[in-house]
Amino acid sequence: MLRHLDLSRLALAHLLVGGLVACGSAAPVDVGTDIAIPEPIVTPVDAEPETEAPGQMTPGPGEFDGLVDSGFDRGDVSPYCHTAFEACGGLLAGRWVVEDNCNPVVEDREQLLTWGTNRMSLNENACFDAIQRLTWDWSGEMRFKDGIAMDDRERAQTVDMQLTSSCLSASFGTERADSVSPDVCDDMQDAFTTCALAGGVCMCTNRSTSNGLASGIYAVLGVSVRISQVPAARYEYCVDGDHLLWREKDGAQRQVVLKRTEAAAPGETDPIEIPR
Repeated sequence: MLRHLDLSRLALAHLLVGGLVACGSAAPVDVGTDIAIPEPIVTPVDAEPETEAPGQMTPGPGEFDGLVDSGFDRGDVSPYCHTAFEACGGLLAGRWVVEDNCNPVVEDREQLLTWGTNRMSLNENACFDAIQRLTWDWSGEMRFKDGIAMDDRERAQTVDMQLTSSCLSASFGTERADSVSPDVCDDMQDAFTTCALAGGVCMCTNRSTSNGLASGIYAVLGVSVRISQVPAARYEYCVDGDHLLWREKDGAQRQVVLKRTEAAAPGETDPIEIPR
């Protein structure tokens, strides 16, 4: 059994730190149809351990709220999230603070399955419904000044999973039974993940945070901006009055709404060419 648990730990290691590129190498796959760019720093969200043993939890499968609290609250939705994103360019110089995140909850089965197979190495057939929901939430601010982009944002991501005995067995070689062993479910927990056994299923919530990547020398070209991060990337955006609509480079190309808190200096413009 210890060998089986080690396999589960190894798989979770891929989930929790896959794509952490303080060394800038592996590229994590985010939900969506494309490959996401690397995320340099990912840290667990502090969470108090469960006071009850996993085997004592009683709610049925699918009841994540209250069993493993994801802590996600949508709140008021920006009007910009009710319309499709359309890049329009505009003056970036100034300071912008995150006001809202558009389409932050992912429940599409195909996208979640792609995330589970790429990030957790889950068996596609046995674990087709293992990843139940993914939410993300950007906070912080972005600054553009003197030709330099500074991304002081943080993205919190929460993934809800229900792992059956057949899923764990097919994916990691654990013992297959009618119910997941309480010990196996408990062993799935660590600094990033809380789990509880309910109805024979190990229900887990994974929480992590990552820093924004859009920092470096920047230059505007039409309706996009090129930032000389590593690797260099181009982002589509639209400035509408005091709001900046920013399209992320994750697989689903999601939109973040930011509000201007500091205007550009008089006469300041965005550079149109990155110096060599």
